[in-house]
Amino acid sequence: MRERFGFVTLALVVAVLATVSCADSPPAPAPNPPLQPPPASGPPKPLETVTITITNQGFSLDSAAAAVFTIDTLRVYQGSRLTFLNRDTIPHDIQSGPPQIHTDCPEVAGAGFLVPGQTKSTDPLNRLVSCTFHDHIYENDPRFSGRALVEAR
Repeated sequence: MRERFGFVTLALVVAVLATVSCADSPPAPAPNPPLQPPPASGPPKPLETVTITITNQGFSLDSAAAAVFTIDTLRVYQGSRLTFLNRDTIPHDIQSGPPQIHTDCPEVAGAGFLVPGQTKSTDPLNRLVSCTFHDHIYENDPRFSGRALVEAR
């Protein structure tokens, strides 16, 4: 019986040691999460169309364009047109830069002279250039000027 008691004691000691050694071991590491591609970054895509509203406060962009660009950082696809809407009480004359010369982007002259309430568009912007535009009546007022970079599709 004493041998049996010794065997039971030995088995009990082994079981306790196994339990203690398992409790002291560090938890298994969590599996690595799958790699996610980094979020897309970079400049926003050029626009197909842009409407520029003219008020007595200057030029402003339509909400879709204004969500990603400013009047000085527009990017449009080749072949696009800029549409000008005169919501002011006086006429405005949309021309290309540079002031007084108007030769950098002759397509802009397609919008030209707008009476109150009138909407006009530039000719298609087919050349890959940076087109500056302004109101000839307010030629040196930055509120009445902008720039559109024309990019390939």
